[in-house]
Formats: sequence, structure tokens, C-alpha cells
Amino acid sequence: MDPKLAAIIIHDIKNSLGVLEGELRRLSEDVPPAQQAHVTCLALQEKLIAFLTLYKADSQGLRAQVEAVSPLDFLDALVREHGVNRNGSDITLEVDETGMPIIGFFDEHLVALALEAALQNASRFARAHIAVGCRNQDEGGVVFTVRDDGPGIGTQEKKPSTGLGMDLCNAIATAHNKETRYGEARLSNHADGGALFELSLP
Repeated sequence: MDPKLAAIIIHDIKNSLGVLEGELRRLSEDVPPAQQAHVTCLALQEKLIAFLTLYKADSQGLRAQVEAVSPLDFLDALVREHGVNRNGSDITLEVDETGMPIIGFFDEHLVALALEAALQNASRFARAHIAVGCRNQDEGGVVFTVRDDGPGIGTQEKKPSTGLGMDLCNAIATAHNKETRYGEARLSNHADGGALFELSLP
């Protein structure tokens, strides 16, 4: 199949999922069993958006529209949105303000896509708690973090990951490259337990 035709088809499916997501959101306010259907729809919608973002990065080159942003305001809004969209979950999600810079320079839309992918992954393994944060790098730039209290990476997954989320995050990190300084996405085990995702942006 022609790659452009495939992209058009996927884009059309994404738009249809957007309509379905809106209908399920309204239903889930009144019908609790519809909440899980809404969460499933959102997860599928995010995967399609990730696919389209990677397709653009591969075919046209992904470029970050970097602006001065308050990381605290950005993360507060992300946590509120994620909490509303996943209202069936018992996992607490909070912003860790430790070492939070006043201003960061990044593309809000792209970083939100990366952190949503990281949050979706953390939600699969967290026992009760997920924390998101942001800190300055010694060499300049910022590092966004998502930490869960699950068993950590390297554990046996019931449903294997596609790896699409990390590919997306690395494409977004690369889109923020500046001269000889490079962005990077990393996933590791935290010293105090659980998994730690880091999105490093110059």
C-alpha cells in the first residue's frame, strides 16, 4: 500500500476515534461500566496519534516548536487531564515539585504526547502511585520524569509492549536537538523501587 494512502486512512481512523471518545466520555459520566470502554478508546487513540507522529518524523522530519513554558503549570494541566480521562483508576497521580524550574523551553504538544505515552505505560505497572516531575540539567535544558511504584522494568509482562511509546519519546527528544546537544528518552529502575522514565531535552 502507498505510504501516503496508509497515512490518510490512519488519520481518518484517528478522527473517527475522536468522535467515539467524545461519545464515550459523555456516557461514562452517567454509566460506570462505560468508563472502561472510554479508557480503552483513549489508549487506542493515543497509539494512533503516536503512529502518525512517528510517520511524520520519518517522512518529513519532526520539528519542535520550542517556547518558554512553566513546567509546573504544564504538568498540573497534564495530571488533571490524565486523571479525568482515566477516572476509573485507583492509582493516585501527582506532580512532584522537587527541583522544579520556573521556566523551561520545549514544545508543549510534543512533550505532552511523550509524557502521555510514559503515563500509559506507568499505569500498567503502578501499584498505587505515579509521580511526574521536572528538573534542570547541569548542562542546560530540562528533564521530565515519570516514576511509578510498580515492580520495575525487566519484570514479566502479561501483555508484551510494542515499544511504540519509547520510539515516540525518542523521536520527540530528537526533535528538540540543538546544535551539538541532544535530547534523549530513558527508562530505568529507580533506586528506591519502581520504574523511572526520563525525557531529557537540551
